[in-house]
Parts: sequence; structure tokens; C-alpha cells
Amino acid sequence: MTKRIGSESKTVPAKLRWKRTLQALTLISFLVLAGCWDRIEVNDLAIILATGVDTRGDQVEMTAQIFIPRKSGGGMGGSSSGETSSSGVTMIRTAVGSNVAEAMNRLQRKVSRNVFWGHCEVIVISEQASKQGLHQYLDFFLRFTQIREHAYVFSTDKKARDILALLPPLERSSAESLREMGNLKLGTHVTVLNLAQSIEGPSRSAVLSRMLILAPTSGQSKFISDPYVKGLSLIKGDHYVKTVTEPMSVGVLMLLNQLNNIIMPIDLDGNEGAVSIRLISMRTTLTPRIANNEWSMMIKVDAKGEVVLNTTTRSITDPHKNTMVEEQWKKKLTELAENALKLSQKQLKTDFFGFSIQFRRHYPRKWKSQKENWDATFENMKVDVRVDTLITSTGKSTDPQGVPGQSVH
Repeated sequence: MTKRIGSESKTVPAKLRWKRTLQALTLISFLVLAGCWDRIEVNDLAIILATGVDTRGDQVEMTAQIFIPRKSGGGMGGSSSGETSSSGVTMIRTAVGSNVAEAMNRLQRKVSRNVFWGHCEVIVISEQASKQGLHQYLDFFLRFTQIREHAYVFSTDKKARDILALLPPLERSSAESLREMGNLKLGTHVTVLNLAQSIEGPSRSAVLSRMLILAPTSGQSKFISDPYVKGLSLIKGDHYVKTVTEPMSVGVLMLLNQLNNIIMPIDLDGNEGAVSIRLISMRTTLTPRIANNEWSMMIKVDAKGEVVLNTTTRSITDPHKNTMVEEQWKKKLTELAENALKLSQKQLKTDFFGFSIQFRRHYPRKWKSQKENWDATFENMKVDVRVDTLITSTGKSTDPQGVPGQSVH
């Protein structure tokens, strides 16, 4: 019994010492972790909504559209041009450097708050800057931790700075206008990550939506306007090579499987008039084939639409007339696709539509052995285009409206 009591008297103080040590360490950790000693308040941030890249000689010009947090009934913010929008919540700042990273660093010196790029959802790159190569811009945008890899990328034949300086009457900023246009898929739907993958991938090419500036309303400042989509900028390697507009851009988007939000007028044979069809859905599939060492591609396009205008004197509900319209629509889509293919294969000799990706996926071994000669293979490849069209609706009216002799119901 004595021995047991003695052993307990020795172990109890050891437990107490351990308990006190643990308490002391806990108190010390509380002292170290207490408070936000390295915090950055929102009021200390300059939040970037959009970024523009231009060139000035052999230097890079970077423009940032910055959110102005103050907004009250009595005053408005504005852009660096001195203009204000109906919301007045943005301004722009521009800096120049030998490369994009230096330009960004110099831009910070022109802003009194800590520049934060985490909310940058739009990047506009001028065609002039793209001519000098996109590599350094993409490397920076994907390497710098604050910039989102899912930010939309647009091209422009204007200065990117001018696009960001716009003060749209409808939206809070041009960044928001561009973001909404990207969501609506009015052109190509390309993010920073998509662009890098396209350029570094086997096709070594990319297609960007081309943004222009609407003419301002009479009497309004040139800054009170909106950006809008017109055409596409084609990128070969990492350099801009060509701009295409309608109807060529329609064929390019169709083969990219990115044709949306379009109404197509279809002229009928003779003097019957025309029918306008709103595209409801379109699916383009690429099926590669290698037979007897001959590489070929099958392009299948399935299009569905509804009639929104009929300037003929006959009802589209007539099966014969309906079939005629579908055939004319099919003919037009086929022609647009073949013209886009000719541009890609014969003129620019660049695989904008991702044929190489399909061959690599379906024939990995043969692709590996022939990828060094892909440009020649692509240029001489046989491509078969097949289009199926279907009119699913003739709209609310059955007969053409305003035609003499028709009864009114």
C-alpha cells in the first residue's frame, strides 16, 4: 500500500506539469494568432473589373478599369477621361512598360490603393498587340495568382483602352457589357485558359470575338456608348493574322460549333420573296477517318430553326413550301461551311476548327507519327460536309400577313 501511494505521489505532479505546459503553449498561440495584423481592408483595395492590352512602339501599354466604391445620390464617379455614365462607378488608369508585368507594376504607382485583380472578368487585347505575339500576355495572365483563368478574352481593331473607357448607358461599366456579351455567346466563348490551350494545342490557333464601338447618340460624348460584336479575329500560332466578318464569320462559328443568336434570311428561287429563320439549335460534329493511309474528315451539321418572317405570298405550312425552305437553308449553310473550310485549308493553312484534336483523340498512334507533317496533311485533306435542316415552328401565324384576299381571324 505504501509503495502504491508513493508511486501515485510521483505521477501526479508530472501530469500537472504537462497540463500547465499545454496551457502555456495555448496562451502563447492565442497571443501570436490574435488580431488581423496583416489584413487589407476593402477600402484599401482598387478592384480591377477589366484589363486592356495595347502596344506603344515596342512597349506594352496596360489599361485597368477600376471600380469606384463610393456611390451616393449627390455625386458620381467617372472615367479618367472626365466622362461619367448613368451609374458612374468606374475609372481607368494606363501604364507602359517593356513587358506586361512591368506595365502592371507601374500601373500600381498611379493608384492610391492596393490594386486587386481577383475580380477581373474581361481582358481585351488589341489586334496590334496580338500581331506581336500573345505568348507573354498569356504567360502572365495564367501565372499571376490573382487573375482569373476563366476571364473572357476579346479582340479589337481599336485601342483596348478605348473599349474600357466606354461608359455604357445601360450597364454599370463596359466590363459588365462585355461579360454579358460573353454569356450570351454572341461570338466565340473564349477564356484565358481556352486561349492558351488552343494556341499550345495541336491546332496552334484560336478565334476571338472582335469588338467595335457603337457611334454615340448625336450630342453625346464619344465615351457614352457601348461595345458591340462584329466579326472574328483569327490567331495563327500566337499571332493575329486576319479579321473575318459576315458571312464568312457565320461559317467559321458554325464549324467551331459556336453559332448562336442569329437570324438568317433565306432567298427562295425566282421572285417568291424570302423567309427569315431564327436559329434554335445547331450541333456540329467532326468525325475523322484514316483509310489506306488517306486522312479525311466528315463534318455533320444539324440545324433547327423557326420562321420569324415570311415575305412570300404562300404559307409555310404547305409541306411543299416548307421542304423548299429547308432545302434552301441547307444549301446556304453548306456554302458557308465550305467557304470557311477554303479559308482555313487553302488560304491561311491553319486548323482553326480542331481537326487535329479529333485525329489525336481517335488515332493517337498514327497522329503521333504524323503530327510533324500536320500542316501539309491538313491542307490536302478531303473534307465532306453534310447539313441537315429542320424547321420546327412557323411562328404564331400560319399564312403570310398583309397579303390581299386573306381572311382575318
